[in-house]
Amino acid sequence: MKVLIIGDVVGRSGLNRLNYELQKRKNEVDFCIVNGENSASGRGLRVKEYNEILNDGADVITMGNHMYYRKEMANEYKKLEKLAIPANITNLIGNKNVIVEKNGIKIGVINLIGKFAMGEMIEKNITNAFDVVIEQIKILNEAKVDYIFVDFHAEATAEKIAMGYFLCDKVNCVYGTHTHVQTSDEKILDGGMAYITDVGMTGPKDSVLGLKKEIAIQRFITGEYLHYECSNNDAIFNAIEVEFDDKTKKAISIKRINE
Repeated sequence: MKVLIIGDVVGRSGLNRLNYELQKRKNEVDFCIVNGENSASGRGLRVKEYNEILNDGADVITMGNHMYYRKEMANEYKKLEKLAIPANITNLIGNKNVIVEKNGIKIGVINLIGKFAMGEMIEKNITNAFDVVIEQIKILNEAKVDYIFVDFHAEATAEKIAMGYFLCDKVNCVYGTHTHVQTSDEKILDGGMAYITDVGMTGPKDSVLGLKKEIAIQRFITGEYLHYECSNNDAIFNAIEVEFDDKTKKAISIKRINE
């Protein structure tokens, strides 16, 4: 089985690039997971973007800290059956895991959010990701899934690496999102689990993590808060492609895509 995992999709240019890449690769991969928490102009996700990403060919969409930007979505997340929100969030209701059966294979996806440097709102409203993920793995194992993927949306590199080692004999793949900068530490850990610290971003190349660079520079120079404006130039495409042995369910390759 070959799985395509796509890093944080940012804004309209990111969505356009996502559509292009998924159409191009639709016969090359068996399953696709997309982080969509920046798809609505860089600030959250709406039902519109949820449907667009699924129509493009994604099987599951994961989220992150930007789910707070769309207050109108607070009561909508739970209605979106292929959307996983961080399972350790305490003040929003949504799917703590998503199970999709495709081609006779059951795949479970867990989304978690990190604690360190994620902002006061996150720190006040989460429980321990390391405890929660074990609870969710138990639920997925009871559902007899064939594969488990974990999107750990976190800022701290150490936190993500620790999660990778913590789960190396419990799931099939742990990957980081959130920083929008792809790391070059993809590996297969003992036990056959695929890992990377951050998948990266599918979003505007000429930007600061998706934000118009002029605004980002001004923020750093003056320290003042300026309204977020998403860049809208041609997008880069960051993803990983993980291939598994169908019999053992162990990862046999993990490849970074940075185009």
